[in-house]
Amino acid sequence: MCLWDSVEIDELHYPIRVHERRLAPDSEGGGRWRGAPALSVEFGPVQDPVDIIFAVDGRINGAIGVQGGLAGAPARNYRRLASGERVELGGLVAIRLERDETIVGVCCGGGGYGSPFDRDPARVARDVAEGYVTRSRAETVYGVVFDVAGALDAMATERRRSDLRRGESRTAGGAVPRDPAG
Repeated sequence: MCLWDSVEIDELHYPIRVHERRLAPDSEGGGRWRGAPALSVEFGPVQDPVDIIFAVDGRINGAIGVQGGLAGAPARNYRRLASGERVELGGLVAIRLERDETIVGVCCGGGGYGSPFDRDPARVARDVAEGYVTRSRAETVYGVVFDVAGALDAMATERRRSDLRRGESRTAGGAVPRDPAG
């Protein structure tokens, strides 16, 4: 979108309706200092078909991690058909969207800095509470464990991180980001 403003301003400038704009969970590059989560947006025509042209950067060469940090999720974009089916689009797109179709665009997530096992468990717990990272990713990538009530389990976290550090050469516990577009 040419303007990066509030949804209301975007909708005033273009014949589109923004269905969603949010941060994409599990799209950050894990690290002692995690990368920024990707932004996801879904929009489509208000009424009549609309021609859309855009380019997407970060599909092939996304943000890499440094000093043991993991790469952020790559950028992705899709056309959601009226049936709900999602069709992945390339990096340079020129299409006509029909009335009940949308574009789903997800920018790349930022790369992490330092080992994810060195991130303060309390920060990981806050990331989970804020919705930046899922509990599953907190455990597999950061080695942070929660009890059945959802509270941080410090002892289990120490054990989990110790186990994961022994296998750290395997890309930090299988830390491949999931598809941020859901």
